[in-house]
Amino acid sequence: MKLNLRAWGWVLGLGWGWMASAAAAAPVPGSQVALNPDKVVPTDGRKTQHYLKDGIFVGGDHQVQEAVVRDIRRAPNAGFERVVIDLEGTRDGLPMGVPRPPYYQVAVTSDEQRVVLTVFGKPKLSFDAQKVLAHFKKSAWIPSIELLPRLNDDSWTFVIGLKPRQSVEVFELSKPARIILDIRNEPGASS
Repeated sequence: MKLNLRAWGWVLGLGWGWMASAAAAAPVPGSQVALNPDKVVPTDGRKTQHYLKDGIFVGGDHQVQEAVVRDIRRAPNAGFERVVIDLEGTRDGLPMGVPRPPYYQVAVTSDEQRVVLTVFGKPKLSFDAQKVLAHFKKSAWIPSIELLPRLNDDSWTFVIGLKPRQSVEVFELSKPARIILDIRNEPGASS
């Protein structure tokens, strides 16, 4: 598993300015970064065909706490690759269904060719990391996935590598709660 300093800085909470500038900002004289509101997209409960090469998707429910990441899986589809993050909630340590995923942020950066996904709500990890890594190695669309260590109780971050000229759409589904990322090639790119 490959880690780099920018990913660690972001995970540690020191790199919010970097993430905003890399994903959705335009320089403003006298300030470090200004977030471009056109590059921050609230997710929906359905596929909308709103793909981004650079920007931040935000979604989920801030009220959902004690989330469990059950699996991260992928499947090729006609024209795109789908990544699914399976989630559930817990109450008093017992699994329970939640109507929506916990709050999450997905930063897409074409210059670094990656997607940084952070799940909040005190997520617990309940999947086989080696199985996930092996499954993603078979992808013709996704060159890498980095399952970063949990460094605090409130959130967990992982990174999906992109190929040049790819864009991403993010939405969520319920019953059970899932975060969906569809990754497609822009015209002229190869899978």
